[in-house]
Formats: sequence, C-alpha cells, structure tokens
Amino acid sequence: NDHVLSFDGKQIGISDHTEDANGQSLIYILPITGGNPKQITKLSPSYLHGWSPDNKFLIYTGGRNNDFYIYKIAIDGGKEEQLTTTKGLDDGPEYSPDGKYIYFNSSRTGTMQIWRMESDGKNQTQLTFDEYNDWFPHVSPDNKSLVFISFPKEVEADKHPFYEQVYIRI
Repeated sequence: NDHVLSFDGKQIGISDHTEDANGQSLIYILPITGGNPKQITKLSPSYLHGWSPDNKFLIYTGGRNNDFYIYKIAIDGGKEEQLTTTKGLDDGPEYSPDGKYIYFNSSRTGTMQIWRMESDGKNQTQLTFDEYNDWFPHVSPDNKSLVFISFPKEVEADKHPFYEQVYIRI
C-alpha cells in the first residue's frame, strides 16, 4: 500500500496487508538495500505516512474502534501513541522537516481540511478553510509551504477515489 523513505535515505517503511490474518494493513521497515521486513505495528489497519526527521518514529493513520486517528510509534515497535482523538477521519500525517509539527488532513469539520499539530499532538490548528476536500499535505524542505491535493466538493469528504480528478495546490 504505502511506502516512505526515511529522512536519511537508509530505510524504507511500508504498509502491507499480506501477512495479517484479517487482511488489514500493518507497518514494516527494512533497509533500503533490501532484506527481511521487520513488523512495527501490532494493531491493524495501520497505514504508514511518514518518518520523523530524526528517524526515530513512524507516523501513520490507524483504524481503531471504528474510527481513524493519527498515531506514532518508535521504529523499534512497542506501544503506539495516539495523537488525535476528534471524531472524523484523520489521515495523511507528515512531519515538518524540523520535526516540530505534524501536518494532516481531517474531516472533523464536515469537509476534509488540512490541519497542523505539534509533534506531541497538542495545539491542533485548522489551516485550510475552503469548499474543497483537501488531502495529503506535504511540507516543502524549507518549511515554508505545503503542497496537497483537493477533490471537488461533490466527492464525499472522507473519500479519495483514485478515478476522480483533483487539483494540486500550494
């Protein structure tokens, strides 16, 4: 499903559903040169979206208790830390290059919008306020802008179908 390089370029993280008994996605990491994947998350579904700039944590969307929230976990595995708790789909998390913030999209307001929170989950702040359904923010290397996709309002807020046209916005 998803695949993301570590900031140092030495590892790759992947979301994969082939090993889980329920057919749900789990997160694995492995060296960029290849090898056996190491399972990181125990709970599913877990959809990888990014690495922390210090390469110590993975950030992902996890489906738990019939809702989807943002989580982080150490690359050694262990207990996941839930960062968002508001009802609605939270998805697409990515660290800022300095590691201070996590950007994500959320449907908590009724439309999918771009949000930012501190790396510990505090101070969640809405950044976009438009009629589109905005998804998957990616932070520029200089930390000054975001690029994201926007679906027209006719597409349901919590859907991102591959066959719909989108706008790429900064």
